[in-house]
Amino acid sequence: MSFGRILFDEKAFLANYELFRSRTTGQAGAVVKANAYGTGTSRAVRLLREAGCHQFFVAVLEEAFEVRVNTPGVIFIFSGPKNAKEAETIALEGFVPVLNTPSQIRLWKPYRHRACAIHVDTGMQRLGIGVEDCPDLSIDSFNVRLVMTHLACADEPDHPANRNQIQRFSAALNQFKGVPTSIGNSAGILNGTEFQGDIVRPGIGLYGGNPWRSLPNPMQAVVACEGTVLQVRTVRKGESVGYSAAYVAPDAIRVATVGLGYADGIPRSLSNRGECAFKGSRMPIIGLVSMDATQIECTHCPELNEGDYVQFFGDAISLDEFARNAGTISYEILTGLGGRNRSIP
Repeated sequence: MSFGRILFDEKAFLANYELFRSRTTGQAGAVVKANAYGTGTSRAVRLLREAGCHQFFVAVLEEAFEVRVNTPGVIFIFSGPKNAKEAETIALEGFVPVLNTPSQIRLWKPYRHRACAIHVDTGMQRLGIGVEDCPDLSIDSFNVRLVMTHLACADEPDHPANRNQIQRFSAALNQFKGVPTSIGNSAGILNGTEFQGDIVRPGIGLYGGNPWRSLPNPMQAVVACEGTVLQVRTVRKGESVGYSAAYVAPDAIRVATVGLGYADGIPRSLSNRGECAFKGSRMPIIGLVSMDATQIECTHCPELNEGDYVQFFGDAISLDEFARNAGTISYEILTGLGGRNRSIP
């Protein structure tokens, strides 16, 4: 039995995709890796496909198979092939590998007539062919359908690295004349057309996370996480709550135990610092978050009872606020929600 539920607002999700599409001069693809950022691949892909999305980006081969079950669109694999066998599989299945290294280009050479993408590293220093190495690539006979790069600081629109990366990418494009480009992630898309390319790749913004570090969030909230109250008790003054007696009641208080813990994606770092909400009223998390349970102080919420759902994030507490309180980012919260929570609808 699950004591948690993940609520997914389909209308908000589609509104977020439409915002990106309206701000894009080219085509709007979508990043659906990591189980669509923890929200469920099949639903996200179905909605995107119905909204007119035709390009999907995943991290690894296994995710490409999962996406294809739900759509006939073009599926790009960010990681590219890791060995000859995987290159053969990608080619036979009709997926589009993103080639990140000279060794991956060699792996793809037997299938060079099939579509591929080239990733140029312009300053992220993570994956990709260096700009200075592009002239030496032996890819004249390759069927390159897309050349892409990834912005390291798009979440800070005025960061000088953004324009520097665009300049470096423009120089690399001399080796890929006429090939469509892809630059913009969620923040890049909203930062302006020069940071977009021909096909954009919105990710976190689709799912309601703020693409920017410091600016107001332009996206609609998509995901809410709620947990069931399993028990409510009175704790007397001086008594401790939870493991390690990490919280001691300063007065007599009312405490609710909620059936979600760090196994369900509630970070342990929220111990004695996070909040939950019930009907708009906020209540502090007290004691240490444990594997299966979190305790909250509900003295000032007398209407809360066993069987009620409390919200960890959603409309009362935003995803980004929840992440900040946990000392992390929205990406990690969504992808860490775990498999025990029921997804609704």
